[in-house]
Amino acid sequence: MPMNLTHLRAFHYVATYGSYVAAAAAAHVSQPTLSEQVRLLERHHGVSLLQRAGRSVELTPLGAKLFAVTATLFAAEMEAEAVLAKARYVMQGELRFGTDAPINAVSLLSTFRRRNPGVSIQLISGNSAEIRGRVLAGTVDVGIIADETPHPDLVALALGTQDLVAFVRQGHALAAAKVIRLRDLVNHPLIIREKGSVTRRTIETALLAAQLQPSEVLETDSREAVHAAVIAGLGIGVIAEDEFNDDPRLVLLDFTDPIPPITEYLVHRKDNQRSHVVDAVLGCVG
Repeated sequence: MPMNLTHLRAFHYVATYGSYVAAAAAAHVSQPTLSEQVRLLERHHGVSLLQRAGRSVELTPLGAKLFAVTATLFAAEMEAEAVLAKARYVMQGELRFGTDAPINAVSLLSTFRRRNPGVSIQLISGNSAEIRGRVLAGTVDVGIIADETPHPDLVALALGTQDLVAFVRQGHALAAAKVIRLRDLVNHPLIIREKGSVTRRTIETALLAAQLQPSEVLETDSREAVHAAVIAGLGIGVIAEDEFNDDPRLVLLDFTDPIPPITEYLVHRKDNQRSHVVDAVLGCVG
């Protein structure tokens, strides 16, 4: 029976990124879908390839051997794709790409650049409201945002979801628990993004539903500023899980309360005059 390359690719993503969350984001599929594909690969062959280690995963000895094979396999696939790309028409011009979190755009832009080496990329960052506004205004061709609000002039394609998490500095009173409750935010300064951020809207909605009000809120204008403020010991930061900076001075905390996950969308105008560039981006979405 032929090898199922979809299942093999799922394993390769998880082995590469070291966690199902990061791998699912890179592969542009949901985490349950990716987990099921890996599970089917293991079950079909009666083997164990990955084992959980806290929030990450580790390769079994057999998994390490298989990863060496898949690394060669998919590197050859990329090389073949590059050979064919050079043989076809090479698009020229510029892609104006907006994102509310650069980490969510890396994989997509990497594929786009490989397929369209003649196109220069202008990466524009901001919160979801800012990027959405720029797409509507036509100053950005395509955007990745966490704003699901429908608009008659926009097309939105769901890319994946990620959980909201909190994080504190090592030594913080909550650091040892590894988890946090919404009501814990009432007793500590809360560090969040500016208005227009979907992360902020999500946590404020959850707090309102729980009838909770933080005693102190520190507003910042970027994710980098949220991390810096938490490292400085100014309070508890709240971000989407994929945006967490794996800094040894920081401790990630999962919420015990049921907070809806954040969905990232690829958005563009329906009547975009630069449709050839937009179509090339859409063609890179797995």
